Parts: sequence; C-alpha cells; structure tokens
Amino acid sequence: MRVGLSFFLIRVFSARLLLENNGMIENPFIGSVQSDDFALEVLQRSDSIPVLVDFWADWCNPCKMLMPILDKLALEYQGKFFIAKIDTESEKELSATYGIRSLPTVKIFRHGQVVDEFMGVLPEPQIKEIIDRHVAHPADAEIDKADQLAGEGDIDQAISVLKKARVENPNYPKLSLSLAAHQLKANDPHSASEALSDLPLNTAYEAEIKRMRAQVNLALRLGTEVDLTVVENKVNADPHNLDARLGWGQALLQSEDSVDDGVEVLIEVIQRARESAQAEEARETLVQLFGSLNPADSRVSSYRRQLARALH
Repeated sequence: MRVGLSFFLIRVFSARLLLENNGMIENPFIGSVQSDDFALEVLQRSDSIPVLVDFWADWCNPCKMLMPILDKLALEYQGKFFIAKIDTESEKELSATYGIRSLPTVKIFRHGQVVDEFMGVLPEPQIKEIIDRHVAHPADAEIDKADQLAGEGDIDQAISVLKKARVENPNYPKLSLSLAAHQLKANDPHSASEALSDLPLNTAYEAEIKRMRAQVNLALRLGTEVDLTVVENKVNADPHNLDARLGWGQALLQSEDSVDDGVEVLIEVIQRARESAQAEEARETLVQLFGSLNPADSRVSSYRRQLARALH
C-alpha cells in the first residue's frame, strides 16, 4: 500500500511538472494576447505595471524552455508585472510591428512604450535582474522625495537624500541616475560623473545612461559658466580668432535659451577651418550635445543635418 501511494505521488508530481513546463498551470499573472486586445492588455496595463510581452511559437524549443522560468517569476513577484504571451504564428502583424526576428523575444512595456528587451533563454538570475529594473522599488520613494526637495529649491538636501539611499541600495541604477541628474543641476559635473562610474552600459537604462553620461561629459567639457558678453567681445575684436569663437559657441551651450545660437557658432568654426584643432573640438562638442538630448527632440535631427553639411 505504501509503495503504491509513493508511486501515485511520483506520477502526480511528474504530471504537474510536465504541465508546468508546457505553461498549462493556471497563473493569474500570465495571459495570451491577440491583436484585438493588445491595446488593453499591454499598452493600457503598462501604465500601472510593467508588461513583459513574450513573443513565441509552438515549434520553438527555446520558447518552451523559457516559459516555465517566466511562469515561476510571475508567481514569485505576485503581480508586480504581467506577462502577455503572443503566438507569432497567429499574430504575424504584431510580430512585424515590433520587429521580431528571433524567438523567443521578450519586450518590456511601460507607459505604452518598449523600455527594454531580451532574446533567447537567459538564466533566471539574469532575467530577474532585468525585471528588477522596472518593477516598483522601495527606493523609488526616496527618488520622489529628492525630486520634491529639488523642486522646492533645496537641491543640497535632495542630493543628501539620494546619497543615503544609494548606500542602502547600491545596485539600483535609477538612484545613481537621479543623483547624477541633481548633481549636474547643482553645477557639480565631477560628482555626477563619479555617481555614474559604477553603472554598466548594458543595463535596461542604457539609452538613459548614455544620455546622462553625454550631459555630464558635455558639462565637463564646457567648464564653469563664463560671461557671454566678455567672450562675444573677444570675437568681435578679432573675428578670425578661432579659439575665441570656439569658446563663445561652447559658452552659449551652457544656457538652454541659447543652444541654437551655440550650435550655429560651432558650425561656423568648422566651416572656417575644417582641418583645425578648433574645428575638431567644435565637432566633438556637437556630438556630445546630440547625445545629451532626448532622441525625440526635434532639434537633434536639425543639428545633425547642419553638422553633416559643414563637414562635406
């Protein structure tokens, strides 16, 4: 009797394991999504929590290997994110829209936009690391507190709050990004550069990190604020002085209101002497400026065209 019961339990456990490996155990945090409910189940839901969209196919063995890992993590995180499964065989239009070229591909949506992705079967700890970059984190409250303090004009206290939170949460990238942003606002690009020094480039915030690094590097290149009238007078006194014109263009970039003018001056430096050291410095400054701006900023494409014309 005892042998028979043991054999029965083994059969039940094996059957459950087989179901789990095929994604058939009920999981309230996973759902199949089609094109007609994609807007609701993915785009709208991602306003509240991250949505991991798993693009898969029945013939894809790696997809079947990934499924139980995602299923386990979804249960472990208890609703901090949702997994939307999309069968690429029946949803070819959705697959084409999001440029799916290999399976499995998992794209993470937040506020209706793709903010991260990974392809293939990654180890569970690596997948968790990616997920942790997007789910709610206890330190987010400290970031909000720092933003509020900075908005009230107390940027020193904001930086203090973030530094303390960073000690307690050293592996949370958003803290370092927030700290660097506030230090940059406090005209301390050296400290901002240090805050970013431990961040790997291959994180979920790669684009944001690159942009922040470019902003910091641009601030380091431009140096401290100078009197625009003084440098402009130097240019007017000697229009052929490329060093003075370069300094004027870089000084103009320090104010948001005069960025267009600064770009124009730096472009002129390049046009006046393309092979000069000043022209190369102007080009590098412009490249850092492009990287520091949001890619969606309409000025970026305009500035790039101006630079391309100046170089050819």
